[in-house]
Parts: sequence; structure tokens; C-alpha cells
Amino acid sequence: MKLSEVCCKNCGGLLDFDTVSHIKNSRVVCPHCHSIYIYEAKHSDIGAQLELESERMRLKEEQEHNKELWESEKSKKKKNNKNIFIVLLILFSIILIAALYMVTNYVINHRPGQTEISISEKALTEKKVESKKESSGWDASTSEKALTEKKVESKKESSGWDASTKTFTNKDGILKIDKAEKSTDFDGKLALKVYFTLTNKRKEAQRAQILFLEMTRVQQKQENTSNDLMYAMMPVNKTGSPQEKDHLNDNINPNGTVSGFYPYVLENETDPIQILFQKDYQTVDKYEITLK
Repeated sequence: MKLSEVCCKNCGGLLDFDTVSHIKNSRVVCPHCHSIYIYEAKHSDIGAQLELESERMRLKEEQEHNKELWESEKSKKKKNNKNIFIVLLILFSIILIAALYMVTNYVINHRPGQTEISISEKALTEKKVESKKESSGWDASTSEKALTEKKVESKKESSGWDASTKTFTNKDGILKIDKAEKSTDFDGKLALKVYFTLTNKRKEAQRAQILFLEMTRVQQKQENTSNDLMYAMMPVNKTGSPQEKDHLNDNINPNGTVSGFYPYVLENETDPIQILFQKDYQTVDKYEITLK
């Protein structure tokens, strides 16, 4: 896997390596000024940066692979649905032909003059009124308030987003947006931490970061553009451990729940943030946050 280019902090020249782990000791010498880097890689800034970059690229490839699997499964379901529709259409045609045959025989066997049918005027009137009520589908007893509540509930179920609880639900999980606050990343640049509580509804354990990315996209809405924000590398302690645990690498068991945060690099500190909620990689609703 080819990593991003890393420059020498002494002369600015490119360091000649592809993959370096900050867990195993390595040594890299700048070909321009002969500065030595990552001799004790476990405590190296560059080693930690490369490890985080490698992990981010691996997660992106895993997400793209999951998307391809989903597209393949969707194509199979569509084909199966088409076959089912054809079978149902054939069955319906057979039933319709049989019904027409029975009606034709009935009309032939009960021609006028053969059978006398007596229906009272009152019964006929009641039948017409009942038929008119069923055809219109309108029940005057339904109040305007109940109808409005039904429309609101229908809209809520279609999108999966509940603004009152800041909770998004789809077939894969339940995501609650707890809060969002500004911070700084590994290089001291402006960052945003989106705190969440995530429940896994799938039958198998899911990695928190993958499930979060499948359910959401985060953008910064500017005057002319709305770009997806990139993952931010957060500061670490002298020992190399994160200052605050994000829980993104936790594997959530079926029906299990974890709380954590996802860090993003901000493009500026004034324009609002949009969290786009997704079902099967399609955006169905959004939640806008104003930066303070």
C-alpha cells in the first residue's frame, strides 16, 4: 500500500520509504541532508502519522469493498423480485381468466326472464350509500389533528431521523448525535469532534468506525461548496497513546452499544456543519450544526 509522501523536517526533502510501523523499530535516513528518523519508531511523530494514514486508507478500502458487496446483493434481490413479479402476474392472469369464465357462465344461465330477483327499495338505497362510502375512503369521524399526526409519523418513519432526540435509525443501527465541539488535531490545526452513541442492529459484530461511516457523512456547508470533511489525527501522549479514547476501533456486538467521537479536519471555524444520514449509501435526511 503506497502511503502519502513524508518530507524531512530538516531540509524539506522527500524521505524514501513506503511503509513504516510505529510499533516496530525502524531507521530512515534522509537522502538529502542525512538526518536520521524513526530510530525509536514507537515514540516517533512520523511513525505515528504513517500508522494512522495507513489505517485510514485500509478503512477506506474496506468501506469500498462493503459497498461493492451491497451493490451485488442489491442486484440479486432486484432480479429475484422481477422473477417473483412475473410468477404473480401469471397467477393473477389465470385467476382473472377463471373468474371471467365463471361470470360468463352465470350471465348465460341467468338471462332476464329465467330468474326473478326481488330487492326492496330500502335495501337498495342502503347498499348504494355503503358502496359510496367504501369507494371514497373518507371517514368523517377522523379529526384533522389525527390526520396531521399520521402524516408527521409517516415522514419520521420514512427518513429514520428524529430531530427531537437527535437519533437516526436504519436497518443496520441506531445512531444518536450527543454533541459536536471544536478542537485541534495532531498538527495543531482546527478540528471538530462529533460525539455519538451507536447501537449495532446487525447479526454480526461490527467495527464502530465502519458502521458510523456507513450511516453518516459529515460536510461543512460554505457559500459555494459543501465538501466532505476528512478524518483528523488527534494528539497523543508521550507514550504514544491517545489523549482521549474515541472508541472507533471497538467491535460492537449484535444489539451492543458504544459511545465515542469521530474527529474531522475543519475547513474554517465559522461555516455550519451538516451531518447527512444514509440508508444503503443514499442520503435520506440531514442535521445542521452551527459552530460557536
